[in-house]
Amino acid sequence: MTDDTTGAAGTRLIEMVRGYQLSQAIHAAAVLGVADHLGDGAQSAEALAEAVGAHAGALKRLMRVLASRGILVERDDERYELGALGQLMRTDCDGSVHGQLLLWGHPMQWVPWGDLVHSVRTGDTAFEKVFGAGHWEYLENNPDAGVMFKSAMAAHPSHRDVAGAYDFSDAECIADIGGGSGLLLAEILRANPLAHGILFDRPSVLTGAMAVLEAAGVAGRCDVRGGSFFDDMPREADAYVLSNVLMDWDDADAMRLLRRCRSAMDARARLVVIERMIPGDNAPSLSQLGDLMGLVITGGRVRSVTEFEALLEACGLRCTRAQLTPSGYTILEARPLPAA
Repeated sequence: MTDDTTGAAGTRLIEMVRGYQLSQAIHAAAVLGVADHLGDGAQSAEALAEAVGAHAGALKRLMRVLASRGILVERDDERYELGALGQLMRTDCDGSVHGQLLLWGHPMQWVPWGDLVHSVRTGDTAFEKVFGAGHWEYLENNPDAGVMFKSAMAAHPSHRDVAGAYDFSDAECIADIGGGSGLLLAEILRANPLAHGILFDRPSVLTGAMAVLEAAGVAGRCDVRGGSFFDDMPREADAYVLSNVLMDWDDADAMRLLRRCRSAMDARARLVVIERMIPGDNAPSLSQLGDLMGLVITGGRVRSVTEFEALLEACGLRCTRAQLTPSGYTILEARPLPAA
């Protein structure tokens, strides 16, 4: 390796380790509402600073960073406008990721990452060490953080393409287990007008779900039920959906949940698991970082299709289908194995 190559490689590695700086720059712009204020056209840093309540000189330095990454565009007249990436930061655009930018840059998320070494050494979550409570307990005790987390999860792109990517047309009753806001189930029911739905989650998480279902025009075909999926499970469904749920739990708890689902399923029922999964060739993706997030934050993990197949089989289920969606999520279908 030549000196020049070594220098380039070193610079790339340094840029990686300083990635948190760019993360916080994007988060700050999201908190300030920069994209919404630029939605009507280009503005100077001074005019924008007045609109968002910021120091003009400091905001210009922030905007220069964002412009260097294609999030903003700096014009010749020293005004800034939204780039293609910046459009997705708006709260009013189709495909907005604003809620997720607020979440992933929030101290609740990034502060525990500063103690990743603790998690790697012990296998325990750094989140609990930092905040003195587990992730879910923290959200219960901090309502504002809970609302932000819920909003970010509701904006997952998987909600928009699962209904079109997977065929639920022969399902009479679809139960979304841990379905939170109800957005995914609403999309599924809209695409399947003859099906009935059950939205099942903790009561505190279901706040506002009925309004989502009513807005989608499916509330009359959906029951909203509160409970813990470790203790209870609807038994009348012929399709059970677990979307971004198993990733929050270690293998032992994931198997508890899968066995609870299996016990509620009859021979004709199916389980549909929707999650990011580790690629078989370990190609770079959000899934590997999501797996580390489980180590640091929730105690859960992101799995490969092969790991899921083994987990499902241990719980009396057989994977019958694996399908990658346009948003990068994988849909696994599993059917009950014959009773021994």
